[in-house]
Amino acid sequence: MNYKEKLIVALDYDNLESAKKTIDELKDEVEIFKVGLELFLNSYGKAVDYIHSLEKKVFLDLKFHDIPNTTFAASKFAIEKDVFMFNIHASVGSETMKKVAELTKNKSQLAIAVTVLTSLTDSNLNEMFSTTKTTKEIVSQLADLAYKSGLNGIVCSPLEAKSVKEKYGKNFKTICPGVRPKWAAKNDQKRVMTPYEAIKNNCDYIVVGRPITKSDNPKEAAKLVLDEIKQAII
Repeated sequence: MNYKEKLIVALDYDNLESAKKTIDELKDEVEIFKVGLELFLNSYGKAVDYIHSLEKKVFLDLKFHDIPNTTFAASKFAIEKDVFMFNIHASVGSETMKKVAELTKNKSQLAIAVTVLTSLTDSNLNEMFSTTKTTKEIVSQLADLAYKSGLNGIVCSPLEAKSVKEKYGKNFKTICPGVRPKWAAKNDQKRVMTPYEAIKNNCDYIVVGRPITKSDNPKEAAKLVLDEIKQAII
């Protein structure tokens, strides 16, 4: 894998024109862009088409979470849009994950599972579920379900990536938000690493948004992140 393909730039915009401006500025450096709910809805899905028109890859980050038939139909839509990667919540359960995994069998697209959002902490999970389990334990449990269901990998924080790879092998992908260069603010991310640290900790893909897209010079910021990735894999 080319080191540039380890970076996914998150396009967190509420309109297509702003996203296009950033895509055009970064297209010589960045191979994969993430389209989440905000941009997908506000652009009526056209952001995906625009990225594809430039022969770049799309991570469709819509986090499908519903009953089996609905999640299956949504996943089928993502595959028909020819996105490189899309995700569902692991908390939909193994029945749904198995159905989605069958959809991507023998296809180039990656279907991955969201475990625990990187904005959540142990205390948040205790508040929601009255559990004494740690974030790491819950991520591990959901990752195990995703792996056994046949999905291609999980979304997790960079802190959990190493243990996931050690347990499930190199073909089970780790897609990691919560990556912040030292020169960038953490914002609402709690469990973070730098790009260099994340790649060293076995993250297959790192997702970086605001440190690049909100920078005064997005192209230069992307280059700095890519330099860290390159140094980590040498």
